[in-house]
Amino acid sequence: MEHMITKGILVGVGSSGKVHMAFSNGRLLALKSSCSSCYSSLQKEEEILHSLGHCPDIVDCFGGYSTQEGNGVLVYNLVLEYAPVGSLESLMIRRKSGLLESEVQRFTRMIVRGLRDVHKEGFVHCDLKVWKGGFSGALGSQHTSDDTPPECSGNGESEAPKDIWSLGCMVVEMFTGKPAWMNCKDVNELAVRMVSWRQVPKVLGNISEDAKDFLRSVWRRIQQRDGRLKGC
Repeated sequence: MEHMITKGILVGVGSSGKVHMAFSNGRLLALKSSCSSCYSSLQKEEEILHSLGHCPDIVDCFGGYSTQEGNGVLVYNLVLEYAPVGSLESLMIRRKSGLLESEVQRFTRMIVRGLRDVHKEGFVHCDLKVWKGGFSGALGSQHTSDDTPPECSGNGESEAPKDIWSLGCMVVEMFTGKPAWMNCKDVNELAVRMVSWRQVPKVLGNISEDAKDFLRSVWRRIQQRDGRLKGC
């Protein structure tokens, strides 16, 4: 596969590697590359994406291959479908505001359909977020008490509510244009607000009753530890 791919410009950098534009036979692709420290993580991502290949709301994976850089470092490369519109974060930064409710509805529907397929296959995303520095998925690695809504207990069924919680935070952020928990200084403060004070993120401004009902449903499912996505 390597000889068929031409690497283009760098378009993103994340915790697990870099993403470049790439080209193959005139087709625009995304090439996600990671060095040896995250090698196995990227291969696991490839395995999961292949198992989700039938899901229309999840990017396609076309395979992976290894290369050796000029400095001798071994790199694993994952060939992915390219999303030309970019991320929600980049869209909202360009807008400098929240999104229209019709846009929030469209993006939320896409996310819910993708999550539903992920959960059906027995996986949990655990890292849904609009803003890279946000806390929407932060409690996944720091269990605080049995009352913490996005509970982390080591299996897909009980971890699924973490994704529902993060989905609710993302909807709030799409409406407001700001991180849902921007006034929290750390994860411990967030846990106190959620567990002891039963706080949920607030949406300021005019939103429809349907949107309010959706968010109320999200918070209710978290309290009930219900990670199912039905009727979407």
